[in-house]
Order: sequence, then C-alpha cells, then structure tokens
Amino acid sequence: MANAARLAEIFNILSVEPRVRILQLLRKNAYCVTELTSKLGVSRPATSQHLRLLRNTGMVKTIKRGLFVYYLLEKKQISRIQKAVNELFMVK
Repeated sequence: MANAARLAEIFNILSVEPRVRILQLLRKNAYCVTELTSKLGVSRPATSQHLRLLRNTGMVKTIKRGLFVYYLLEKKQISRIQKAVNELFMVK
C-alpha cells in the first residue's frame, strides 16, 4: 500500500487543472515548454512551474532534442500512481 502522505501529495499536484491538462497532452506526444504554453493558454513561467512540480513527483521526464527540452510522461511512475490509487479505492 502506498504511503498516505505520498498519495496526498499526488492528489494535491493533480488538483490544479493546468497540470491535469499537461498530463493529458503528454499522453499523446512529447512537447517543449513553448508548445505547452501555447496549447494551455497560460504564461511560460506558469507552464514551467507546473512542469517542475510534475517532474518533482516523477510524473514527467525530459528528453533533449537539439536545442529544445521536451517533456513526456514517465510511464513507470504513472503506473505506480495508478496502482496506488486503485488500491486506495478497492472495496472488499
């Protein structure tokens, strides 16, 4: 079973709509900050801040392509989070 404090932190991170939208976008493709800023309609600093928090929880990772840094889902961490959430709500 996942640590309750860790789950609470994840739920807190996911309680902000732009972060959820970022994860939805990254499900389909890798994007750089500029592309995400455009798709989200928020400022570049706000996008960067959201990405930093998602990175700190391990939900997203980066890959450098030329001069650009692209963000993509960290599928192993997402899978662990999904498992923890499923365990939390499992009714016996």
